[in-house]
Amino acid sequence: MARESAKVSLAACSGYHDGLEAAIVKALDPLGGMSSFVRRGQKVLIKPNLLTARLPEQAVTTHPEVVRAVIRMVRAAGGEPMVGDSPANVVAVEKVWEKTGIGRVCEEEKTPLLNFEKGGATRVQVAGISFAVARPVMDADIVINLPKVKTHMLTILTAAVKNLYGTLPGYQKTLLHRDYPSPGQFGSLLAAIYMSIRPALNIADAVVGMEGDGPTSGTPARLGFIAASADAAALDAALCAILGIRTRHVACLESIFAADERPPDRSFQFAGESAGRVRPVSFRKPGVWRANMIPSGLVRMLGRFFWVRPSFSNKCVFCGQCVRACPAGAISPVPGRPPVVDGRLCIGCCCCNEVCPESAISMRGSPLFRIAGRGVPK
Repeated sequence: MARESAKVSLAACSGYHDGLEAAIVKALDPLGGMSSFVRRGQKVLIKPNLLTARLPEQAVTTHPEVVRAVIRMVRAAGGEPMVGDSPANVVAVEKVWEKTGIGRVCEEEKTPLLNFEKGGATRVQVAGISFAVARPVMDADIVINLPKVKTHMLTILTAAVKNLYGTLPGYQKTLLHRDYPSPGQFGSLLAAIYMSIRPALNIADAVVGMEGDGPTSGTPARLGFIAASADAAALDAALCAILGIRTRHVACLESIFAADERPPDRSFQFAGESAGRVRPVSFRKPGVWRANMIPSGLVRMLGRFFWVRPSFSNKCVFCGQCVRACPAGAISPVPGRPPVVDGRLCIGCCCCNEVCPESAISMRGSPLFRIAGRGVPK
């Protein structure tokens, strides 16, 4: 049965200090406020984007002050907040906490910061897709999802639905990239994860987002708003409308809305601030976004001519994180030089790009891939 459209509430917000908490309160007011989602005594898992060890001003991760504001609001509503995420580099969790500022905020707010790599996991199967979700996520009374609004070289947009990928602990995230390598396949996986969790509330950090070649190598973009909804997919569809991205280009949304029997453009209704007032004048999509829309059958027919692979700049410090993150074993270290990529093995999943601490990796399409992509309509 088709679902009704969900409210997506917007609030203008110019920065992460003065006025931030008021903006989040304003965004939640049309949804009934935090007390509509959190009841006294409930265990509330707050799930930010802690992709990798980057400074808040680099706009790769959810800003720590957004997390602080939500912790305080949950506590004021009588809930018991805790914070957790599984970053791309699961062996450097403490470093991620330190550099992103999340560790300091949780310490100051006396809030548990959970290491999903040590808390166990629950095996879940949805639509024939199997994965393990961190046990603290499954055990929480409610989940509040705090995504960072960014572009993504594989999924085009990373926001509320994609942020749930961080509820999967350990190296399974890398292995699942190998098993679901194309945008469409990976979108089906993300849809299955979303359907198994469905957060009670989603609050998107779009004060400063990322445009271009996200999720780590793009450019910080001052978007100036907070967006909130009880429906993660509807929130993402609304963000697509604001940023000029077609929902059919975001594979996970296609899967979710097909299952829910609702058209994406009717999945949401705006509340609060006018969408026109927060819509940016321009917003750059990832460099390969058009090519990602080429039919998979055509890609299979001409596979050796159609590819997206990592390219290394002189920022590379030879740390080897990309080598360890590659699910296909396609990247090999070279002493004193950037790694080399075996094009026969590379699946173009962007895992290396996500973990690179120096933003030294960009994803480049083959000449034919780029030419074919020019024919894909906006």
